[in-house]
Amino acid sequence: MKKIGNVTLDTSCYSGKDLYSDGWIEDRILELAENYPPEEYNRVIAQEQDWAVMYHLAHERENILSWYPFETGAKVLEIGSGCGAVTGAAAAGADSVTCIDLSLKRSTINGLRNQCRDSVRICVGNFQDIEKGLEHDFDYATLIGVFEYGRGYIGGEKPYHGFLRTIMNHLKPGGRLLIAIENKFGLKYWAGCREDHVGTFFEGLEGYQNTEGVRTFTRPELVEMLEECGYRNYRFYYPYPDYKFPTVIYSDEYLPRPGELDKNICNFDRDRLVLMDEGKVFDQILKDGLFPLYANSFFLEITKDPEEGKGLESEGKLEIRKEPRGEITEEFKKIADQKRIVYTKYSSGRSPKFAIRTCIARENEEFLLYKTPEYPAGALHIQSIAGAKEKLEKLWEEKKLYQVNQCWLEGEKIFFEYLKGVTLEEKLDQLLEEGKQNSVKELLRVEVRNILEAAPTGTFSMTPEFQKVFGNVTFSQEETAVEPADIDLIFSNILLTEDGKRHVLDYEWTFDFPVPAGYLAYRALHYYLDAASKRKILKEDLNLYEEFGITADKILKYEEMERNFQQYIRGNYVPVGELYHRMGKKALPLGEVLKEKDRRRMQVYVDFGEGFCEEHSRFVDHGYDSVIQCTVSIPEQARAVWIDPALAPCILKDLSLRWSGEGQREPIPVTYATTGYEMKKNCYVFDNSDPKIIIEEIPEGKRQIDISYRISILEEETAVLLMDRVNTKGRMKKKVRGLLEG
Repeated sequence: MKKIGNVTLDTSCYSGKDLYSDGWIEDRILELAENYPPEEYNRVIAQEQDWAVMYHLAHERENILSWYPFETGAKVLEIGSGCGAVTGAAAAGADSVTCIDLSLKRSTINGLRNQCRDSVRICVGNFQDIEKGLEHDFDYATLIGVFEYGRGYIGGEKPYHGFLRTIMNHLKPGGRLLIAIENKFGLKYWAGCREDHVGTFFEGLEGYQNTEGVRTFTRPELVEMLEECGYRNYRFYYPYPDYKFPTVIYSDEYLPRPGELDKNICNFDRDRLVLMDEGKVFDQILKDGLFPLYANSFFLEITKDPEEGKGLESEGKLEIRKEPRGEITEEFKKIADQKRIVYTKYSSGRSPKFAIRTCIARENEEFLLYKTPEYPAGALHIQSIAGAKEKLEKLWEEKKLYQVNQCWLEGEKIFFEYLKGVTLEEKLDQLLEEGKQNSVKELLRVEVRNILEAAPTGTFSMTPEFQKVFGNVTFSQEETAVEPADIDLIFSNILLTEDGKRHVLDYEWTFDFPVPAGYLAYRALHYYLDAASKRKILKEDLNLYEEFGITADKILKYEEMERNFQQYIRGNYVPVGELYHRMGKKALPLGEVLKEKDRRRMQVYVDFGEGFCEEHSRFVDHGYDSVIQCTVSIPEQARAVWIDPALAPCILKDLSLRWSGEGQREPIPVTYATTGYEMKKNCYVFDNSDPKIIIEEIPEGKRQIDISYRISILEEETAVLLMDRVNTKGRMKKKVRGLLEG
C-alpha cells in the first residue's frame, strides 16, 4: 500500500511482474506523467506524435464517460483502468472510484495523472484475486475497452457470460454496468479498417478464425448474451466515430440523421483501405433503419435487478414542463437533474475557454437541450450565449426573417427550447437527392439573400476586437457590415418549422463588433457546398459567390478570416483532426490500391527472332512488396528477353540477375543492360513509365533467371527532379537521397 499524491495504490495482490505491456513506450508515458500535469498533455501529444502516447493520455478519451450522469455520491468500480484514460471522468462524477489493473506501471501512470483526487484507489493485480475482496455495493462498474478480453479475465466454457455475472454480483440492486466495446460488424471494418485488436483485415467479420483471447460482438450477440444471463434491463448508445475518441454519442432514442456521419477517416494506429464512401453508405443504412447493426462502437448500460431497485424501465414518469422564458423553476430543475441523456455532442477540439458539450435529454415524449462547459474556464462563454439572444432578437426584430431559439441559464448550463422541424441543410439535401437541382439553387439564392438582408447594415471598420478574432484583414473596397454579427448562420443552424418560420438554433458565435456581411454569406455557402462530396455537383455548376458580389479576391480575404477565427477558437489546443494530419496513418482508396498494384507489376517480354511484342509477354504480380525475389523461366526458342520491373518511374536497388537451373552448382551472373541511370553499383534510376532490363545473350541451356531487387516507385515529377540533379551533377535533395539510401 502506498500513496501517489492523494491516490492510494494497493499492491497487496500484485505478483511482482507486469504480465502485459506496450513495451518501451510505456516508460516514455510514465516519464511524461511524472513531468507534466494533465492540462499539458495535448501539447505533449502534439510534440511526441506517437499513437500510444495519444491513446493513453488524450483528454478526448474521457468523452466516452464524461457525458454520463453519475448519481450524486456514487461508488464506482473501474475494471481494466490502465493508464487512467477515463478514470478522471468517472472520478469527476462520483464520490469514490476503485480501479483494478494488472500492470503496476500503468497504475502508477494513472496515479500520477489523478494524484490530486483522494477519491481514487487503484488495486494492482489479477482481477480474479482482487475480486474476492471487493464489496458488493457499487453503484456503477465500468468496462471501457475491456469486455472483449473476458476470456483472459475469467476463462471457462462461457467466459463472457461468467465475466458479466461476476461483475454484476458486485453491484447493488439498481446498480449499472457500463461497457464500451467495438462492434464486430462496425461499418469501418467493411470499409477497409483493420480489426482493432489483431490488426488484420476482416478478422472479426470472418468470426475470428485465426484469433484467440479476444472477441468483439454484434448487437444481436450482445443482446442474446444479456438475455441468457437474465439481464433484460439494458440500453444501447452509439459513440461516433468510435468509443475511443467519440465526438458524438447517439442512442436508440436519438439516432443520427443522414449527412451527419462524415468524419470516418481517423485511423491513427494502422494503415487502412478505403473501399467505399462511408458517409454515403451510412446515409443508406440510416434510411433503412440499420444503424444499430453497423455502428462502429457500442456503449452499453445494463441495470441490475430492476424489480429490486429503481431500474431504467421502472423510473417514475415525470411530467416535463418547458420554461422557454424567464427563470427556470425549482420543479424544472429537479426534473432536469433526473433527465435521461439520449444525445451528446462534444466541441472539445477547442481552447478550454470555448470547449462545450451539447446534450439532449428525454423524459416521456419531451426533450431538453442544453450546453455545458467542458472546463471551468468555459463558464463565461456559456453566459455570453444568453446575452447574444437578446441582442439578436433586437437586431432581427424589424424584418422578422429569423426567430431566435429561446434559451435560459441555470447554473453552469444554458438550456434551449427544443424545436421540431427540418434544417435548411436537410431540406437542401433532400431536394438534391430528388434530383431537383434547380430548386436547390433557387433555395440557396433565397437563403443567402436572407442572410444579407436580415439585419440593418453599415460600413465595415476595423476594430481591435475584430483583429483579435479575425486578424488584421483589410479590404480593397468598402464592405457592408453587420453588428452584432452571428457568423454561424449556416444552414444546419437554421430550422424550418411547420408554420414556415426560420429559427436560428445556435448563435454561439455572436460578436459585438462590425463584421463584413459578405463573410456571413460566404460561411453559409462554404459550409454547405464543401462539407459533403454529394454536393460537389452544385459547386461545379453554380457560382453563387459571384452572384452576391463575393469575388475571388474577397474569398481569399474571407478564407484568411476563417483561418484566424478557427485559430482563435483553438488557441494553443491541437484538435484530433489536426493531429490526424500530423500523425495519422495512410488511408488508401481502392482505386489507388489497384493502380499501385498495377504500377508494381513486372512484365516479361520474349523475342523469338521477330522482335518484342505484347503478344509474347506475361505479367508477374508482386502485390505491394518492396523487396522482390522471383524466378523467370525462358522458353527454348527465345533469343532475347526484356524485363520491365514496373510500369512506372522507379529506383531499383541491390539489383541481381543470375542464371540458375538443375545441376548447376552456383548461379551465373546475367549480362544485361538497362534504360536507367546507374547511380551506384547495382542501383538504377528509371525516369519514365517504361523501365527495361535488356538481356540479349542467353547462354546455351540456360532457361531460368533468379531476380532480386528492392524497388521504390516514384512519382513522375520526383523522377524528373532526380534526373535533373543527376544530369547537372547538382546536390540531390533530401527526399531523393532518402529514396536512394532507404
